[in-house]
Amino acid sequence: MAPGRRPSSATLELRHLRYFLATAEELNYGRAAERLHIAQPGLSQQIKNLEEIVGTPLFDRTRRSVKLTLAGELFAEEARKALRQTETALLVARRAGRGEIGRIAIGYVGSAAYSGALTTMIGEFRSAYPEVELDISEMEMLQQLDQLDQGKLDICFVRPPVPLPLGIVTIPVLLEEIILALPDSHPLAGREAVPLSALHGDIFITPRHPPGVSFHEHTTAACRNAGFFPRLGPQGRDFVTIASMVAVGLGVALVPRSLKSIQVPGLRYRPIAGEPVLGELAVACRRNEPSPVARAFAAHARRGAAASPAVS
Repeated sequence: MAPGRRPSSATLELRHLRYFLATAEELNYGRAAERLHIAQPGLSQQIKNLEEIVGTPLFDRTRRSVKLTLAGELFAEEARKALRQTETALLVARRAGRGEIGRIAIGYVGSAAYSGALTTMIGEFRSAYPEVELDISEMEMLQQLDQLDQGKLDICFVRPPVPLPLGIVTIPVLLEEIILALPDSHPLAGREAVPLSALHGDIFITPRHPPGVSFHEHTTAACRNAGFFPRLGPQGRDFVTIASMVAVGLGVALVPRSLKSIQVPGLRYRPIAGEPVLGELAVACRRNEPSPVARAFAAHARRGAAASPAVS
């Protein structure tokens, strides 16, 4: 092919670059063909095709030697960059497909942090997937599930029972004892354990949940099992608010045991006498999750739940 010939309209492919670089490094068609595990005539034809695509000779051939032309030397330098970039692109895509890189948005109820389950699970996930970017927000539970349904969140830490949008599932990660929060001034605050039946005349403070949801349901169900229906009073935005409301004497409350990490003056935590009352902490996620990194977190949660003796 004469120098200056118009380039071919054929498509340049990665195999052309690999064949060219092997030949450029060996400067011998026979050794290059052996290295590439192809026949020498096939390699010669591929190099010829490449030169037609480029539009200029890349090798100076004689009977005794093969040398790179100036165009060939410059092309080799760029070809190596192109192959390295291609390998990087493939690696990034494969890692993203395995959920090793990317971004995940996580919502959680505050009590998930008190229990240690949130920090433990996210900490372990970060160790396993250090290049995943985490966006973590404390959020009211029903708002979390709404944003999960809309695709604005990928993972939620919630406290069932709670109605789930279609296509959302939960993974239990912790079963936690439910205890009583009493004001210091309460007649039963000094007891080692308090029977729920003794609180039939008290006002119970619950989170801002509809009937049948989370600690609203735990409160009414536990009291019914103790033989009475609770007098429901004011509601708190979160358990820290509820603890403060109890401390100032607005009522009593059923709270997760992990809330004992929050100490408020005028507040006593006491176990419920008799059979333990348990509440669940769960991870909510989409059943058919398109994001590999969110699927990786859900799988991480399932492994953690399976390994935890506190989850049945």
